[in-house]
Amino acid sequence: MRTALVAITIPFLAVGLYYRVRSMRSGEKLDRTKEGLPIMIGLRLAGVAIIGSAFWIWRGGLFARATLPVPEWIRWIGVAGYAIGVAWLIWMFISLGSNLTDTVVTRRDAHFVDRGPYRYVRNPMYTGILIAGLSLGLALGTWLLPLAVAVIFTILAIRTRTEEKYLIERFGDQYLTYMKHVGRFFPRLL
Repeated sequence: MRTALVAITIPFLAVGLYYRVRSMRSGEKLDRTKEGLPIMIGLRLAGVAIIGSAFWIWRGGLFARATLPVPEWIRWIGVAGYAIGVAWLIWMFISLGSNLTDTVVTRRDAHFVDRGPYRYVRNPMYTGILIAGLSLGLALGTWLLPLAVAVIFTILAIRTRTEEKYLIERFGDQYLTYMKHVGRFFPRLL
């Protein structure tokens, strides 16, 4: 199971790193303070905690107090869910391309994206983080990782209001129309 998780994670890290570096090539300085200091600090600290899950994969015994007795077949469902979440995130990276930022501010040369997973949700990165994180927690048999992901998702959901304000400033009526038809984190059923 650990081998499967590593095999799923490596392409995700490679694609994510590629698009992060590609988007930074512009040399543009982004004002990260626009999202607010509490959110900026909270997300970075929570991200460090999530990185700790890599240690969990290799040395699960270090976190024995946070484990739950989960049947192996259910843990494999978690592995499948993690693979789906990672595939969704990779699709998001490819669709977003050089628009990728780690803050709420858009790049000067940003273009409107409504293809790929953006056809279904306005914030597919946040949805993918939620799916992958909850599934990874199930695969590892822990309550700690889903708790951390729930905190991160909550912070991201709060940050979304600010992010969408900047997107409306940038793309105007095009983004307002998009908001009416596409769900924030989950697809609209009607």
